[in-house]
Amino acid sequence: MGGWVWAPRVSGPLASYAAGFEWWLLARGFERSTVGNRLWQLAHLSGWLEREGLFAGELTSERIEQFLAARRAAGFLTWSCAASMRLPLEYLREIGVAPVPMAVVADGPLEDLLRDYRGYLARERGLVEHTIYGHERVARLFLAECAGPDGGLALECLSAQDVSGFLARECPKRSVSGARDLVFGLRPLLRYLHVSGLIEAPL
Repeated sequence: MGGWVWAPRVSGPLASYAAGFEWWLLARGFERSTVGNRLWQLAHLSGWLEREGLFAGELTSERIEQFLAARRAAGFLTWSCAASMRLPLEYLREIGVAPVPMAVVADGPLEDLLRDYRGYLARERGLVEHTIYGHERVARLFLAECAGPDGGLALECLSAQDVSGFLARECPKRSVSGARDLVFGLRPLLRYLHVSGLIEAPL
């Protein structure tokens, strides 16, 4: 038998997202005990939102800091720092519930390319914001390896071997579903680079 772990019932504004969060964690290879603990965390966060009269869509970075400050003030040691909120926030932002923080506008070839890529995904692919956000994260990770010492992007030298090497390094760090998401997120970037004339071969 084994493997079954009791999990709390989540009530409040995040209740309808609890089942999805559970499956999202399991698909990424998390143990049942960890999933149960994270559902407790979601329950605490949802309860705080309910007491504050807030909706899930109001989970901005400022609200998260207020939640963490409230936990610390109440003497809680668990889930009381920003890093501990990564998983629930990543899930809620990925499904378009919690707002994605506005990125700090930066300059440079990489940031310019990523801005154009976001526009391409919205215009040509018709993707919604949270999907674009996921593709951009993969693109940033991949393109950062192409940056030279001067900050330029040596895309004209990009080859199939570079793509294979990137996946060979990154996929073992992830679960099976995480590796699949990485490959899925890399495909539109390579197509964009080709149709934009930034690389010659359709990698």
